[in-house]
Amino acid sequence: MSASPPRPRTARTGRRRFVVAAGAVLVLTTVGAWFLWGGGPQPGDHAPLAICAVDDTTLRADVDADGHLDLVRDPRRDGSSQVVFRRGSDRTTVDVGSARGFWQKLRGASKDDMVTKGAFGDFDGDGHVDLALFYSQAHRGDDPTHHMVAHEVHYGPLARDLRSERTGTVDVVSTTFVYGLRATDQDRDGRSELQMFQSEGDGVVGHYSGVRSGKGGKDGIVMSDERGTWYDMAGWPRYKPGWRDFGVC
Repeated sequence: MSASPPRPRTARTGRRRFVVAAGAVLVLTTVGAWFLWGGGPQPGDHAPLAICAVDDTTLRADVDADGHLDLVRDPRRDGSSQVVFRRGSDRTTVDVGSARGFWQKLRGASKDDMVTKGAFGDFDGDGHVDLALFYSQAHRGDDPTHHMVAHEVHYGPLARDLRSERTGTVDVVSTTFVYGLRATDQDRDGRSELQMFQSEGDGVVGHYSGVRSGKGGKDGIVMSDERGTWYDMAGWPRYKPGWRDFGVC
């Protein structure tokens, strides 16, 4: 018995596919616009509360300016942070990956080895906690991968999804994978420094340091062109400075 010939495509089939595709585009556009035009939670307007370190891996601060002290946790001290928002007996834990915007998530969706890192500190010295956010492709093999979707700073107060109404760019020397981040205040001037540990290839990790710069109308963090200490991948986590620079609770 011979097989039946394929059914010809009709104008109705073409219209149906067009409607489905158009619907998908509309959904993506609507969701993206919702994020871009102020959708989602908003921070409060409470005056800044003291920022201090509980220990090397836990920071206490009022992240969302609601008048309640929250906890920022980074157990590995590498920027894989979480914020525990506290209000009375309520606890809400938010991963640093929530800070990525809609288009950043979309641009990284085609890669299965993208990693989000974030350092929490007061980079502009206004008393609110800020977030330096990076979203880069993990290092594979000997040669570093140059694919960094996000390198920006979210100035506090932050909303409960870690977004901000005011953001700036982190000017980086290279767009390779970021192994780790730290916020420090080694000169005790009330403005945090950003410490970044980045792939140089062949198992080498470069250490870069940066501070906020308002020069030329910019409102971001500028990383130094000069590398600090060189590390191997097992060595950089032994870098000691961090949240204790802000004072111990």
